[in-house]
Amino acid sequence: MNPAFKHVAERVLVASGVAGFGRRRSRGRTLVLAYHNVLPEGFPPSGDLSLHLPQREFARQLDHLAQSHEVVSINTLSDVATISQRPRVIITFDDAYAGALTCGVDELVRRGMPATIFVSPALLGSVPWWDLFADRSGGVVPDDLRTRALHALGGEGPKILADPQAPVAVRALRVQLPEIGTELQLSEAASRPGISLGSHTWSHPNLVALQTTAMESELTRPVEWLHARFRSVVPWLSYPYGLFADSVQAAAKRTGHLGAFRIDGGWIPRAEFSSYAIPRLNIPAGLSINGFRLRLAGF
Repeated sequence: MNPAFKHVAERVLVASGVAGFGRRRSRGRTLVLAYHNVLPEGFPPSGDLSLHLPQREFARQLDHLAQSHEVVSINTLSDVATISQRPRVIITFDDAYAGALTCGVDELVRRGMPATIFVSPALLGSVPWWDLFADRSGGVVPDDLRTRALHALGGEGPKILADPQAPVAVRALRVQLPEIGTELQLSEAASRPGISLGSHTWSHPNLVALQTTAMESELTRPVEWLHARFRSVVPWLSYPYGLFADSVQAAAKRTGHLGAFRIDGGWIPRAEFSSYAIPRLNIPAGLSINGFRLRLAGF
């Protein structure tokens, strides 16, 4: 759809009251939002553009949530059946980008909103492959490259970077790209009120592509690493790339996780659902504020 027409249509729908209707219909339900990065003011957009939300837009979204939803801790997930006057929202971040740990956390703490950041310790201080290989004109990873990276190469960063088919010229532009935060930035974020940390595996592979022993190592190492350094650790897992299978769910349960999150799926169902395939609503950069309102309302 033409972006200008889409924004007009979104504005008309919001003005019609449909977002308010959807919000009332969702009273008492829980929605988990999935973010990745928050770009500090003045930082030029680069890498996989869908992942890097400008700070100004993130602040606008939080202000809307403050008016329309009850923002709650991830630890309230066991209370999904509890009735409340407004829909409930849980805010999560995947990957622990530096921007999320700094200006993103600043915006949350300023409003007294809790959030959980899912961490892959092996990625700290690095530029992930998907930002390195995103097309410079469109800001997306080409489909053929992404498919090869996730499946033939198992989503494993070192293998992907060493692959003969990788776009070598892109690597030289690393300094211009958003980075995953450092351990110091992670420690500072974890010390802020309402901020908790969860596992995003050790090195962010495609868990579906791993053998059982390697999969269990990816699931246990980050939990041990987090508990050795931080107090605000929660027993929840976020699947890298949102990829999982029955064997992955079983391994997540076997390694002591209370539950695990997808990257898609929308609202948590009212009926019984798998605690190891909890749906989330992915919030991409470029989403208008009216589009955000409509998504939150279930449209």
